[in-house]
Amino acid sequence: MYNTIAKSLNLEAWRIKGAIKRGTIKIRADFTPPYAVFLKKMGWIEEGTVVFLGENPQVIRGYPKIKRALFLSSAIKRHFKNNIAVEEKMNGYNVRVFSINNKIVTLTRGGFICPYTTSRIKKIESVVKFAKKERDLVLCGEVVGTENPYVVHCYEEACNFGYFVFDVRYKGSNTPLSIKDKMEILDEYGVPRVNFFGIFPKEEVVKKTFEILREMEIKGREGVVLKDPEMKISPIKYTPSLTNISDLKYAFRFPYDFGRDFFFSRVIREGFQAVEMEENEEELRERARRIGESILFPMVDTIKKIKEGNAVTDDYRVRVNTEKELKELFAYLQRQGVRCTLGKKIKQNSEIIVEIKKIKSNSNDKIRFILHEGVVE
Repeated sequence: MYNTIAKSLNLEAWRIKGAIKRGTIKIRADFTPPYAVFLKKMGWIEEGTVVFLGENPQVIRGYPKIKRALFLSSAIKRHFKNNIAVEEKMNGYNVRVFSINNKIVTLTRGGFICPYTTSRIKKIESVVKFAKKERDLVLCGEVVGTENPYVVHCYEEACNFGYFVFDVRYKGSNTPLSIKDKMEILDEYGVPRVNFFGIFPKEEVVKKTFEILREMEIKGREGVVLKDPEMKISPIKYTPSLTNISDLKYAFRFPYDFGRDFFFSRVIREGFQAVEMEENEEELRERARRIGESILFPMVDTIKKIKEGNAVTDDYRVRVNTEKELKELFAYLQRQGVRCTLGKKIKQNSEIIVEIKKIKSNSNDKIRFILHEGVVE
């Protein structure tokens, strides 16, 4: 096994063996064929890379991390050479879709096969057709909607569940198709893709991007990704204030379950954005009000709930066909270290809509302790 993984990635077998012992590579046997997941970056191999074992091993590289622009004009000046493509960044979770031995497979960003995501993706005929015919390619996209156990956001074009592709890459090499080739092949199969706003000259893209973002904020959409049309330069992402505020509101519902870096990075984004947009005193005060309310209001609400004897949970909704599918999802979440309980179940025709309550232990326990003891070290 060590040799198979090493040979597939042109790495030394001893490095693979050591990583498996340390737990930074996990072997999963709950799928046929079994697969190895890279939980951490190793040399040039991205985190989330998967090697499917068996007679003909296949490599699905992890999706590369995208740098975030904090000061957009400087980022564009330093990062890109000529024309720049602008696409939508959607608020969901990253999923790669492809076929192995004519079997549809979906991988989360971390490199695991989520049974629920797989089941829902299989219902999108255009995606299934693409994956089965284009066997050398991997669809990289965002699952969005209100019916998943990870990220809840309703889009008018896919309020319950949707999959929108932002990249198409080759297996093994991870080489992306150009923007033009990507859109052509996706449109040929009718595969849903993220919104494409156009290709703009470098000197115009900052103005165009801020115009796009103003419209997106009105509609409650997340942000943009700026790309080299030929995909020779790595993309960068940028989000408006509304997205940062929304993140803070969510995180401060569970203040002891998110690291300080999560909070700090979003507040810093607001500072740089305020300067770049040359906000006057009134606009700056309004931004400060939004930030303050996004931090204080949800946190106070959580403390009050726990003070009243309630537990705070992060609630999600999923739609399954059978109890077996629900059990598989529940078992998968528990294997991933997620503590959760089942809430309401509603039978709707032949489907079951189920509420999943994720337990945020750190926030519940810490706040309960402080309310009881009154002091912390």
